[in-house]
Amino acid sequence: MTEIHDKVRRRAFEIWEAEGRPQGRDVEHWLRAEAECAANTETAAKPRKATIERKAAPKAAAAETTKSVRTAKAAKTTNTVKPTRTSAATKAGKPAKA
Repeated sequence: MTEIHDKVRRRAFEIWEAEGRPQGRDVEHWLRAEAECAANTETAAKPRKATIERKAAPKAAAAETTKSVRTAKAAKTTNTVKPTRTSAATKAGKPAKA
C-alpha cells in the first residue's frame, strides 16, 4: 500500500469507530477520510509566506475601517445646511401650485 492509501485507511477506521462502528457505511467513511487527507495535504503544501501575508492584511483593512469611521464621525458632527431652491412665485409671496 502507498503511504496516502494507508493514511486514508487509518482515518476511515477512526471515523468508523467514532460513529459507533455502524454497518454499511464503509464507502461514506472512506470518502470522508479521503477528503480530510486531501485537505490536510493541501494545507501542508502551502508556503509559509502566504500565512504571513494573510496575517498582515487585516491590519491594513482595520486601518482603512478606522479611517472611514473617523471620516463618518467628522461628517456627522459638521452642521452643514444645504441651500434649498425657491421659485420666483414663492419669493413673491404667492402660494405654490399643487
